[in-house]
Amino acid sequence: IIMSTASSPATVIPDTTPPPLPLPLEGGFKRNSMDDLSLSPKRPKTNTEHVEYFHDTPEAEDAVDFAMDLLAREQQFIPQEPTLQFSVVPHRESIGLTSNEFVGQVCATVKARELPDGDAFARASVDVVVALDVSGSMRVEKLDLCKKTLCLLLRELHNEDRFGLISFSDEARIEVPVQKVNEENKRLALHTIEHLSVRGRTNIASAISLASQMANSVTNPNKVRSVFLLTDGNANSGFTDAKDLIELTSIFVEKGHNPHTPPITLHTFGYGPEPDQKLLMDMAKVTSGGSFYCVRDNAQVASAFGDAIGGILSVVAQDVILTISIPEEAAKYGAEIISVHHDKKKELPNGAFQINLGDIYAEESRDIIFEVALMAPTKTSQDDPSLGHALVELSYMDTIKHCYIGPLTCTANISRPSNNLVSWPNRYVAVQWMRVRTAKAISAAEELAKLGNIDEAKASLSKWMTEFNRESFEVAANEDPLIVQLGIDLKECLEVLKDKNHNVFAENELGVRMQAHLSQRCSEPITGKRNVYRTGQKSLRAQSFKKGSGSTLTR
Repeated sequence: IIMSTASSPATVIPDTTPPPLPLPLEGGFKRNSMDDLSLSPKRPKTNTEHVEYFHDTPEAEDAVDFAMDLLAREQQFIPQEPTLQFSVVPHRESIGLTSNEFVGQVCATVKARELPDGDAFARASVDVVVALDVSGSMRVEKLDLCKKTLCLLLRELHNEDRFGLISFSDEARIEVPVQKVNEENKRLALHTIEHLSVRGRTNIASAISLASQMANSVTNPNKVRSVFLLTDGNANSGFTDAKDLIELTSIFVEKGHNPHTPPITLHTFGYGPEPDQKLLMDMAKVTSGGSFYCVRDNAQVASAFGDAIGGILSVVAQDVILTISIPEEAAKYGAEIISVHHDKKKELPNGAFQINLGDIYAEESRDIIFEVALMAPTKTSQDDPSLGHALVELSYMDTIKHCYIGPLTCTANISRPSNNLVSWPNRYVAVQWMRVRTAKAISAAEELAKLGNIDEAKASLSKWMTEFNRESFEVAANEDPLIVQLGIDLKECLEVLKDKNHNVFAENELGVRMQAHLSQRCSEPITGKRNVYRTGQKSLRAQSFKKGSGSTLTR
């Protein structure tokens, strides 16, 4: 309805003029008019079904080379699915000038393709550094589960991936240096993991510091770089203040980073009831694409790790940047950006906004809702389709095609006829707009509960639930999977507030749900629990890690 897409010269597009192909001749083949070489079958074709294969001769080698060349030429012109699909759609495509509506919502959607089937090497190679808590509280069973999970991780990595391991208690130490996962290094790493044992207290600061040094010590890092922090306790050694640890994590992300070095993502895992889960969540949030896993039961250790691994092993785009601006002509008639509902937004000097979406996994979507002040055009310009309310640009590094794409552009056009009519809302945008407001409602309830205003928090969440149910019914979205998920989470959050006074558990429960809907990324450790953001790759590896077998995709 409103999409207008164009690709910049930076996008790699093959020449559409096909090269000369070989011509079939009587009894053989000839490459093309510029080649001297003619090839004939080993013997004349007969009507028998007997097949005689080529012998190891120069002619046979030439035939193989020719066949491979022909196949490559054919594949070059097979249309390829774009790694990211991009669109911009308004909540309402037409809003009359006399309708008393002055603000319109717009949704910019980025949807990632599936990972190519049957080719483990289609994914980007990864550098993984694991920081494993081996303090006394990890005990034998919990540490054994983590050790088994690390062994499963090594089975998922191929020769171009790198793996490093540090253990930490009162201090951090390098157990396995960051190195390629060849058979010998894998054997040594498995031996080291097997002999890990518990010791001391919990110094998270030392773990983050050493992990950053290890991750940044690689001269030519892989495209995807991640640190996994696994702990079951509170920071009780070294730096223990949450603010200091979050700041240290932020420094760890930026240290050694330059435009030519891929960013580092932190994934944190809190085991059992003891960890400071809010701290671990906030540490992960300061990194681009970081996630936190709340692992309450030992049975969830492997599946949580598998879910995270399924993500980093399916990265299809990096440094995904959206830029939202108002066209110059639209600004003349009063159009302007009112707000952008994303926690990674950054306002530019020219009034435009830039959103860093970080890494995107295969099958994931990102939906950025922003609001614009509507134009009040003159009569001569009302029907001009070129006067869009907003211009959205997308650029990213394509890790499948190994090239930089963008900027791709889409324009958000909202018609402004001379009447008081308002078009029916777009259902998809309406659902995403409810997602954003649900996350904000949960956040507001969490803040009220922190201050001890439990009753006010309940009332606030109940009020939004009523509005949520009404809106989802009006746009006939009651059975939409995301609406169902949002409804379940709202009810569970309200139950948490009803059953308990505000405490750490309630704060964590609300925070985890809020972050999942804001980031549109699954960090659910329970494989059987509903989560609309769980991708096929995450589900596959979560289930296979839980079974203890690992997937067979990369063996």
